[in-house]
Amino acid sequence: MRFMDAHVHLDDEKFDGDREEIIKNFHRDGVELVVNASCDLETSKKSVALIAYENVYCVIGVHPHEAKTYLPEHMACYEEMLTKDKVLGVGECGLDYHYDFSDRPTQKKVFEIMIDLANRKDVPLVIHSREAVKDTQDMLFSLRKDGPTLIHCFTGAKEVAREYINQGYYLSIGGALTFKNARHVVESVDYAPMEHILLETDAPYMTPVPFRGKRNEPKYITHVVDKIAEIKGLPREEVIRICNENTRKFYRL
Repeated sequence: MRFMDAHVHLDDEKFDGDREEIIKNFHRDGVELVVNASCDLETSKKSVALIAYENVYCVIGVHPHEAKTYLPEHMACYEEMLTKDKVLGVGECGLDYHYDFSDRPTQKKVFEIMIDLANRKDVPLVIHSREAVKDTQDMLFSLRKDGPTLIHCFTGAKEVAREYINQGYYLSIGGALTFKNARHVVESVDYAPMEHILLETDAPYMTPVPFRGKRNEPKYITHVVDKIAEIKGLPREEVIRICNENTRKFYRL
């Protein structure tokens, strides 16, 4: 059974030498499809170019690191991209208080714009949140209308997972689950109903053990599957089946 990678960055320069080969080998590597996430206008355009490949879909939007680059005149381009069949939603967007590459007021302003875009176009919304749980939740819970919402690369505590799940949101789980210091996310995966879990790599980032320190690739999601299967006491094929079903449901595939 092949798996779906709900969040990758194949447009990243780390794939410039072998991007086409990696995509060509999806079937061999057990990958059914990937969803390429974007960070700004330039990477959104690159993501849209990648959907020419059969098994590549994408979301478009503004990452909190790049919030400072957003201009109002960009909105027309984002809206036009969302009319394409394989552009599935808005993302990744949110708040990142670890690096503060964009100042926090600007992050919040652009996050609100991205939430509004997803609301207006009635499309899925993919969230990046790092060291900003309260503000992320305050904004989502007050501004996000009914619509599929995914907390990407979730590594938070069980209590945080509970609050998102109570809102009907999904959590995508990646390589961090395999790290030695992964107690919080292990507890969250143990708590979360399988119907709220998606698989992701965030490639080329967040590479799982035993390849940590190397470039991540969609095929390495198999190690995340193994860890979820161990935590949940399920056959790995059942983990893949349920997570694939959740990915189809979230992205309306």
